[in-house]
Parts: sequence; structure tokens; C-alpha cells
Amino acid sequence: MRHLRERRCCAAGIALVLTVFTTAPVVGDDWPGPQTVTVFSGDGRRFVRVIPGTSIGETVGFAGAPTGTPARAELYARQDDRSYRLVADVALANPVAPVAALVSNAGHLVTFDNWHNAGYGAVAAIYDPSGRLVKSWRLEDLYDAARVAAIPRSVSSRWWRCAAAGFVDPTTQRQVYVAERLGGTFVFTLAAGTVAYSAGRAPCTEPTGALSTTFHP
Repeated sequence: MRHLRERRCCAAGIALVLTVFTTAPVVGDDWPGPQTVTVFSGDGRRFVRVIPGTSIGETVGFAGAPTGTPARAELYARQDDRSYRLVADVALANPVAPVAALVSNAGHLVTFDNWHNAGYGAVAAIYDPSGRLVKSWRLEDLYDAARVAAIPRSVSSRWWRCAAAGFVDPTTQRQVYVAERLGGTFVFTLAAGTVAYSAGRAPCTEPTGALSTTFHP
């Protein structure tokens, strides 16, 4: 896992400022409004448009707010004539929007966290090139109860990720890694929909920047 540690040290982190507390959430949040974003694969042959949903009532802290349609993803693939063809238009496991997304050269879409609710709901999800949901994970699927309690919290979120995600092997792009708050690394295998965890030696270094700024690679 040495090469993973080296890569994650160089990756740009999600911009946020937290005072680390492991008990009651006391840090305020300031989330920008969700926007439609376009995420390209590294080779430029695939891209995904992520369109925000309207189901704010399904997010933590907005009980009683209106519910509606979830976020959607339009998956496109480059054609021989250099145009792009819509491959799929699918509902995502996000009531409003994911916080971050990656697209592999083969067309897999990986999303992390939920707008205004990092660490709640589907904190990670993999979709295959046809748009089918391969697997999604809640925070409780990745950690036991004691470790969930150790994750720093704010009013809206549980900040389990330490830095932006990336591909373990940029050439094959079969696996995605993400550094987590307690110092370890999760590795998600895209086609199989599996996850492996390697513990770290110390908690990650806090990134700097504005709290809750949404980051899309």
C-alpha cells in the first residue's frame, strides 16, 4: 500500500475546516447550492453530467422539507465521428447531489457522499458503464460503531474522507482509493463492487479551506 500512501499525500483534499470533536456535532456548515456538473474520464472518451435532484426532505436536518426526484446522471460515450452518444440516464443514490465523482476510462462512475450530508446515506457508490448500480455503502458498512463514533462531525455531516479519491492504477483504472479521516485507506474495486481497508498509522492531516466546499475532480 506504499504507493497509495504516496499518491494520497499528493492528492488535492476536499476543502474544509474542522475542529476535531468525536462526540456531539458542534461545527457549523456553509454549503454552496448544488449545481449541474460534468465529469470527464481521463482519456476524454467518457463523460457524465450529474444533475441535482429535488428531494431535500430526505437529507439529514431537513425533515419536513419537500421530497422529489433524486439526483440523476447522464452517461455519454465518444463515437467514431467524434460526437458523444447518450448511453444511459439513471437515478443516483443521492437525494440532491453527490459531493464528488470520478469516471473511469471504461465508463464506471464512482460517487462519494451527499450534498449537505457528507457521511450520511450512500457515502460511496459504483455504477457500471450502462448506469446500473453495482454497489453502494453507508458509513456503517465501512466502519464498526466505535470507529463511526470517532469520525469528526459538524452540524450536517460526518467527515470520514480525508482527501480526494483517485485511481490505484491510472492505466487500467480498475480500483479507486480514498484516504479516510482515521488515517487508513479504502480501495474500491469497480467491476466487482468490493471494498478493502488498510489501516494507517496516524489520523490524516486536516486540509485547509472553506468549510463544506463541494469538490468535483
